[in-house]
Amino acid sequence: MKKCSIGRLREGMILGRDVYKDDMTILLGEGTVLTSKMLDSLADHDIFSVYIQAEDEEEAISAANPPLLGEDEERGEIPAEAAEEMPAKVVPKKERLQDDSYVRQYDEVFALLKKFYADTRTASRIDAEAARSLTRKFLPLCESAKAIVQIYNMETEEDYRLHHSMHIAILAGLMGQFLKLRASERERLIMAAFLLDIGTTRIALEFLEIQGYYSDAERRLMQKHVRLGQELLARSAFGTDEQIVGAVLQHHERNDGSGYPAGLKKEQICGFARILAIVDIFDAMASNRAYKRKRSPFDVFKILADDILKGRLDTEYGVSFIRHIGQALNGCWVRLSDGGVGKIVYIDESRLDALPVVQTMEGDFLDLNTNGNIKIVSLLTSEEVQGA
Repeated sequence: MKKCSIGRLREGMILGRDVYKDDMTILLGEGTVLTSKMLDSLADHDIFSVYIQAEDEEEAISAANPPLLGEDEERGEIPAEAAEEMPAKVVPKKERLQDDSYVRQYDEVFALLKKFYADTRTASRIDAEAARSLTRKFLPLCESAKAIVQIYNMETEEDYRLHHSMHIAILAGLMGQFLKLRASERERLIMAAFLLDIGTTRIALEFLEIQGYYSDAERRLMQKHVRLGQELLARSAFGTDEQIVGAVLQHHERNDGSGYPAGLKKEQICGFARILAIVDIFDAMASNRAYKRKRSPFDVFKILADDILKGRLDTEYGVSFIRHIGQALNGCWVRLSDGGVGKIVYIDESRLDALPVVQTMEGDFLDLNTNGNIKIVSLLTSEEVQGA
């Protein structure tokens, strides 16, 4: 397999890897035999290079451009252009991007969270002791920021809402570390995170199972989950905890007053809600759903940074989240939008919306801040790296 610039592509070549559009949907799939119309489409989408099957490149270029014997060829010499050395291929070490022990722990806690939500739906009440026990179970899952690599390499499309609650609780635990919260306060933040959507247990399952985007009426119904959650908490042992109750009620509020349910502004929104608003948005965009492809973490960082600059999200919490999680992704293997594979080798911490520098398996270094036509599509599992 070789990388080929669009100017050298010919009809009949076969794509070696998927090619993605700007919105991260596939434009042309691996194995596609290129046609003239497809070549025009690549140009229209500002795609400058793709991966093709090496033998097809050589055969197609030879067929399309029959050699004219010149003085060099007659002497058996290789033209200088063809003799350019390619960078040495970077061979990934046999590393485990997915930690089996972490996955087992995650699955165990997920089963407990699923039971907790089911029991709350059945009893119409929150079991305080079960919530406290569940909080302690989350702690080993958020010891290191590298947890970000684990949770976004898992298949979580099924039971998306519960996996979303898992993810934001883990991210909340990490935020507690970044912000140097006391142990007891960090545990309360984790609990608030997995209780954020507890109000959905008062909404019919048939409605929650709707696939696709909500209509305006459906969206208004779904927005009621924050007040329903507040009502459940008010009847529980946590009813007097202003931060936990406030987080559940206010996590969709925004600092500029554009959120719901009350259109509160920054000084009116509790600290937990301002923290969890950030991790809630991040996970919703960085996770796959049945009807929506996930965005790369760096695409989401840019969206968060924009919301911070516009005054919608908290600056202190948002900057801390982006910088710490971004650094945790340093060293990760990623899939690129041109179908290539690379490893993140550098991220500029001085810029909130900085994209990484990636070293490809061919040995090239790509600064994604200046190579605007290439984007990160996804993080890769160890199996995907070894199969690249």
